[in-house]
Amino acid sequence: MAEITRICSQTSPCKSGEGFLSCPICFERYKKPKILPCHHTFCEKCLTTFVGKETEMICPTCYTPCPLSADGVKHLKSSYFISSLLDIVCQETPGRDEVPGVCEGCEENAASHRCLDCGLDFCQACTKPHKTVPATKNHKIVTNEEYQEAKSLNIRIDSTLYCSSHPEDVVKFYCDTCQVPVCLECIVIEHRVPKCSHRKLQEAADDSVKTLRDMLTKLKVKEARCDVSKYVAGDNRDKLRKHCHEEEQNIRGSADKIARMIRREQDRLIEELKTDYDTKLKTAETQINELEFKLGNISSLCSHIETVMQLGSATQLLSSKGEIVNRIEKLTMAKRTALTPLDTVKFKATCDIGECSMLGMLQSKVSVQHCLIESTPKQLFTGGSVDLIIKTRDSTGKLVIPDEEITVKLEKRMGLLEELNVLNNENGTHTVTIHGRMEGTYRVTVTIAGEPVPGAPFDILITKGFVREIGTKGKDKCQFDGPMGIAINRVGDFVTCDKDNNRVQIIDIDGNFKSAFTFTSFERPIEPCCIAISKDDEYLITDISNNRVVVSDENGQFYQFFGHAELKYPHGIAISPLDDTVYVTDWDAKVAGTDKADSHCVRKFTKDGQYIRSFGKYGTKRGHFRGPAYLAINSQGMAFVSDYSNNRIWVISEDCEFLCLIGSYGREDVHVRGPLGVAIDWKGYLYISEVTNKRVQKFTSNGIFVSRIDGEKDGLRSPHGIALTNNIPCRVVVADHDNDCIKVFAQ
Repeated sequence: MAEITRICSQTSPCKSGEGFLSCPICFERYKKPKILPCHHTFCEKCLTTFVGKETEMICPTCYTPCPLSADGVKHLKSSYFISSLLDIVCQETPGRDEVPGVCEGCEENAASHRCLDCGLDFCQACTKPHKTVPATKNHKIVTNEEYQEAKSLNIRIDSTLYCSSHPEDVVKFYCDTCQVPVCLECIVIEHRVPKCSHRKLQEAADDSVKTLRDMLTKLKVKEARCDVSKYVAGDNRDKLRKHCHEEEQNIRGSADKIARMIRREQDRLIEELKTDYDTKLKTAETQINELEFKLGNISSLCSHIETVMQLGSATQLLSSKGEIVNRIEKLTMAKRTALTPLDTVKFKATCDIGECSMLGMLQSKVSVQHCLIESTPKQLFTGGSVDLIIKTRDSTGKLVIPDEEITVKLEKRMGLLEELNVLNNENGTHTVTIHGRMEGTYRVTVTIAGEPVPGAPFDILITKGFVREIGTKGKDKCQFDGPMGIAINRVGDFVTCDKDNNRVQIIDIDGNFKSAFTFTSFERPIEPCCIAISKDDEYLITDISNNRVVVSDENGQFYQFFGHAELKYPHGIAISPLDDTVYVTDWDAKVAGTDKADSHCVRKFTKDGQYIRSFGKYGTKRGHFRGPAYLAINSQGMAFVSDYSNNRIWVISEDCEFLCLIGSYGREDVHVRGPLGVAIDWKGYLYISEVTNKRVQKFTSNGIFVSRIDGEKDGLRSPHGIALTNNIPCRVVVADHDNDCIKVFAQ
């Protein structure tokens, strides 16, 4: 009874519902149900109408794409599960309504049981062998009472499934190749061996149940996680709503605050405007009073003279003539009243809310004689820049925003003029940036409405060469003990290998200490020789004492180390911009115990530290090194390796082919003696530091000498690593090993 109850609970229309057996398109019970790859089921006719002539359909329920064959919808798999449910719930098979009375096994005893899979009736004695035979031991057998109870519920429990291609045959097998249930005739005709492989239906069903059970377990885990995620998403939504409300209140509060500030600013500007106009109005009133007094005296005298001339006697006229003449002379000789210009005040709105004013400034006429130029340098290094500040003032010395045009011109070589961009700061000041691109003396002219500003024109000398020296010998901040490799990080700081202090030190471009780090978790302290910085801001440092490359972040947080199995004496390091391959020079510079056969080469590693290969060996011929020291890689992936004792630079292709040499032994320009540091700028120019010649030179990528960077008086003693800043032209930064400092040069 328990078995029949379970089957009834799974197939009853009350449990499954009409919706479960209804097509989502026509909302009627399925007719020839077809199942899509996304496991949604529809009527064959509905799908045919829905698809039309398209070669691909979209599931109407989940919108998943479903490719179709040339046969269209007919090629889709039939849903045997839905067909079976429809058959159980809605159909009645002739001859199966009544419980048979005679056993169909022995054909003698009364039937007491029914096999739901075979559709046969058995007595008690024939039921036992039917359950023990391997072919039928998994069949479902129920008693007549259980069958009658199911019938009273109007549920058909016969599980016999008939082939869709051969309706008279029962499905007993499963084709693993085509993944469809088949009958015996299908095996003979459509699913023949060896094209298809098949097995018994129950065996395939058992395997599927096991697989589905495992998948169901994972799906339930996924369901639980999805439920938790839904809760978290809901909590996030509530937090977003709350945060949105809070930020809305903050915005409203900020807007109210700004509105109050604007009103205060409005009152201040109006008060300032009225004060300015009141002052000018008083001046105008004073001038009017003075002129009215003079006008009254003149009018009175004119009236007196006319009266005497018309009505007075000769005696009266002559006796008053002297007094009248004196008064006329005094009035005509009196100094003319000067009228002070009363400039109008205008309001100049600003497009930016700054600290000086939120709304704008009162605009008045500029007095060029009261204007001023600040920050006028006498000298500027190539690659550097300076900001000139021009202050525009009125006749009282007050900062004002001018209506007049401000023009700044730079006189360059050959008498050419360059007009510079003037930035109006909307507060009575203007900024002009002058870039030192070329050597020479430059004349700067500043005019307002064509009138020169006091202090202009003036000259600026732009020079190259030594800019500054950073550091002294010691262990404190901005002190060094044998600096070697140097690099520039993403913010323009100098990252230096302070070798004998066993640390890496970071200093900004102005020479101010920023940070330093070392690695204390190793048994032996590291001796940092050279450093390269990756695109991901990872610091790769060659460690001479431990024969490896240490990888960390900019704060010294250790990530990993590599190369200890291959490297003998790691020196220079560089990263290819093409594929992030890491190149390391291996040079055993010790006098005693030198393994020349295996330590004068360049080794390649992946960006993760996996060893790739090495190239080069000890010697003086092509492809040989005698002291590969530092190296740099250009944008095409070519490596430039300094060959110290051979006094040359090797140019090597991405495929490790030795292409050409740069330099030769000597003291003159174009010669190279004891090369160490190498660097390449964005134009492809090569920079080389020479320990023996104590200098830094610039070459083209094919070895043509361009210029010397330092000067004889700059005092380089042992230039090692070189780095280039992002200026145009760039600054050349050199680690001077024996002077225990960093020296910066403009070119």
